[in-house]
Amino acid sequence: MNKISGRPGVRVDNELVLDAAGCEVSVGVLEKYKRLRAVEVALCGTLHDMVTDAGLNFVARSLGLRERGESLYDHADYSVLLELATYHHRLRGKTVIERLVEKNHPAVGTDEHLVLAAMISSRFTLLRLGETEPGVGVRARDLLFGGDFFLADLRLSKGRKNVETVIATRLLAFDDLVMTPCTAYLDFDAELACMMAAGLPKESTVPMPERYASAEAKSELATDLTEMALCSVASVREALLERFAGCAEASRA
Repeated sequence: MNKISGRPGVRVDNELVLDAAGCEVSVGVLEKYKRLRAVEVALCGTLHDMVTDAGLNFVARSLGLRERGESLYDHADYSVLLELATYHHRLRGKTVIERLVEKNHPAVGTDEHLVLAAMISSRFTLLRLGETEPGVGVRARDLLFGGDFFLADLRLSKGRKNVETVIATRLLAFDDLVMTPCTAYLDFDAELACMMAAGLPKESTVPMPERYASAEAKSELATDLTEMALCSVASVREALLERFAGCAEASRA
């Protein structure tokens, strides 16, 4: 992304992690980002039409929302529900993304194939945003899985001056490009993000990429982080203190 044409990336759980140090953003990456974003937006139009009421209700229940039926379409966090249902609700074992791939059979190497493959292998995480590249994106650190990279995103490239910014978002990774999905990202309290970054890896001896490699684990993490982003900071802080204190006690036993 950054003169990354010709520069190798490192794959982690089918995702790209790039060393952002000393990189210069290239015009080619910006153009590719715009092209892939347009394809993703078009695909999401089709995918969102495929999401059922059952799918929306499934993710609503997972987030603890009481609304059911048509009222979900008017919910303030409808876009959040729609993204979770698109990526994680399974009908006969498959998401709408996987069903679209089976239906369309996009040719390998085409933009449609690249975007759908990136959507299937995506993961949800917490990012601390850093230096911006106006009109292109922002440098970011993955707080949960590790790694520094350049995130192509026009909206995030505007930045927030003198404010520590952490977001909960999904990452779509390509050979020379990482971007957010077109649906949304959520602001995440920086203190809570630090608590998650310190405590979550200690809950298991399994490395984070392996721990969250399965579809079920990815869905659980995305749901948990989304719920934390939507809840009050005080309630989440109390829950995390209790959760990670229990892990500390178990490790000492």
